[in-house]
Formats: sequence, structure tokens, C-alpha cells
Amino acid sequence: MTTDKILDSFAEIISHLKEVSDNKIDLEQLNNTEEKLQSILFQLNFELVNSQRQKNWEEVNKLERAVSECKLTLDKLRAAIINVSIIGINQKNLAQMQKILEEIETARKTQVNIDLAIRLLGFLRRLFL
Repeated sequence: MTTDKILDSFAEIISHLKEVSDNKIDLEQLNNTEEKLQSILFQLNFELVNSQRQKNWEEVNKLERAVSECKLTLDKLRAAIINVSIIGINQKNLAQMQKILEEIETARKTQVNIDLAIRLLGFLRRLFL
């Protein structure tokens, strides 16, 4: 299922952000995160098209929101890359990242993947202010 790949990508992004040394994210890490978010956007669009074909309108609504959140997050990330700004990872963010990794594991078991993806994109967007 593609949504499992999406969660794997989120887990990888969050894990890498948690391991940032000196509480700073460098340009290479920002570029890697951009590539992963681009992949997530592609996967979300794929799921959206499949849901539209199946006329699963509730899922279509969720996926449209997830696609929108992903695009907004990518915009924020690209702005950070353009500005070569340094994003600080503080203790509050680290604690939230650990909680997110736990939620990813729970979502894998309970199949609430898209709802979690939407929340994760909002968190990532706040990091790239």
C-alpha cells in the first residue's frame, strides 16, 4: 500500500531531523528533505487518483487536504533553502518528533495513515519558518 511508503518517508524525515547535531539543519539536509517531500507528494497524488477512480469521496477529501498540506510544506522548505536559513531543533521539537514516530507506528496498525500524514505535514511546515 502506498500510504505505508508515505509513513516510511515521514519516519525517515523525522528520524533525520531528530539526529541533527548542534541543533542546526544544513543545506544538504534541507535538500534531502525536499526530495523526500516531493516523493510523498507524488505518492499522495497517486492515492488521490485511485480514490477518485473508486469514487471514495471521503478518502478523496482527505487526500486533497494532504496534497495541499504537502505543497504548503514544500513551499516553506524551499523558502528555507533559498534563504539558506538555519532551522533550530529545540527540546520541544525533539519531544514532538519522538511522539510523531510513535504515532507513525500506531497508524501503521490502525490504518489512519492519511489523517496522520496531514498532521505531520503541518508539523514539518512549522519547522521551516
